[in-house]
Amino acid sequence: MSGYLAFCDKYRDEAACIKALGDLKWPDGFSCARCRGRRAYHLASRPRLFECAACGHQHSVTAGTVFHKTRTALRKWFAAGYLIARDKRGVSALFISRELAIRYDTAWLMCHKIRHALTESSTDFLLGGCVEVDAAFYGGGRRDGDRRRARTDGTAQTEARGRTEEEGRTEEGRAQRAGRAMIVCAVEKRSTAGTGKQGIDRQGFIAGSARIAVLAHATARQIARFIRANIEAGSTILGDGGNGGRGPAEGRHAPIVPGTGVSAGVNLPIVHRLFSNVRTWLNGTYHGVSAKHLPRYLREWSYRFNRRGRIGQLDGFLLRRTVSRDTITYAELVGGKMIEGAG
Repeated sequence: MSGYLAFCDKYRDEAACIKALGDLKWPDGFSCARCRGRRAYHLASRPRLFECAACGHQHSVTAGTVFHKTRTALRKWFAAGYLIARDKRGVSALFISRELAIRYDTAWLMCHKIRHALTESSTDFLLGGCVEVDAAFYGGGRRDGDRRRARTDGTAQTEARGRTEEEGRTEEGRAQRAGRAMIVCAVEKRSTAGTGKQGIDRQGFIAGSARIAVLAHATARQIARFIRANIEAGSTILGDGGNGGRGPAEGRHAPIVPGTGVSAGVNLPIVHRLFSNVRTWLNGTYHGVSAKHLPRYLREWSYRFNRRGRIGQLDGFLLRRTVSRDTITYAELVGGKMIEGAG
């Protein structure tokens, strides 16, 4: 049996959740960080603590994890992770607050900490083969008279296309003042030959894995850096005639520039479909998000998208992530701390 009821049965109480964290933290059995002792006492008065039988050093199953120092029941944390991982539309903090009977601000913090755990790096995997790459602004409003105005539909072409680093920073400043963020996305373009599928827009191709990130600066140099960090050497890059396919790395890629930004939606159907899906998800589930927190939301989307063929296992994947990643504090969240790496 699988599904939400099975999940609830498996993590039915605090003791079951503590055991699950302990098994993930010490897969080969308890090991004291101080003396390497192999035996420990489980403290009945403080059930999240284990005391080394040899040296008395105490270990918390939540230390060094996303759950560090939390006063919220672990069962509610696990349930929140399950809901975030399994629903491709995502769930809002308001939904988590209502369903798990916790305060909204607590639910908001929990959701962001879980998203923080989903950070991926280029060491997890690299994109390869034929890869579509493009960038777009998200957020803010339109500016009359701007031929390349930024739209929230995720299809706007970058206004910094082909400009120098200094000019790009000027454009970035304008975008930031308008409350916009620049997103870059790369997605594998896989043929449907032999599958009987027509593919996106009946062009005979479907999406493979994807990487997505918010750029610190709206420049070609930043996009090239993203490409080098996330795409295998020798891959074929499809750009739109601007930043997406311009000089990513000498001798590492073979860029193909199919057209200009005007025809990018036709030449790059997959990445533009992803931009549209991301926009629909952000605006539909969360009614829009701020540029400060956008990177974490994109990590959530990316993590789920790249594992869409293994939805039934996502809650287990997420739980392992929460144990292997340090937490992020409320002060760091509201301060706009960025996440390293790409989604």
